[in-house]
Amino acid sequence: MADGNLIQATPFLGVSDIEQALSFYCDVLGFGCFIKQRGYAYLERERVGLRLLELDDDAPNPFGCSHVYIDLIDAAGLYGELANAITALPPERRGGLRNLPYGQCEFWVRDPDGNLVTFGEGIGANAHQWDYRLEPR
Repeated sequence: MADGNLIQATPFLGVSDIEQALSFYCDVLGFGCFIKQRGYAYLERERVGLRLLELDDDAPNPFGCSHVYIDLIDAAGLYGELANAITALPPERRGGLRNLPYGQCEFWVRDPDGNLVTFGEGIGANAHQWDYRLEPR
């Protein structure tokens, strides 16, 4: 398997209300819903997939405890696209675009249940580190 067999990771995010979560991920973050069944939804935006799973209060892994990091080519561009929707969120559910000392430019949001979604772009020496379409260095 010289070219590899792995395609992508599609993390599960536990939510308390699938409709409320769908509204957030689709209307605020721009994901499209490709599969929706009782208590489950599969979302994509470009090549990033997320799976929402409505959980009961007594689930072993409670809703709202996940963190997803989404690598980007242009963090400022996506932040600009989503800025109106993001800045409408309460301050405790959003973080503005920042260049961080570990070589990433990031912003983050929390869904209605508290799941954390961070968007980040490599900057400086980290620029394009995760862009699989570029030639290896």
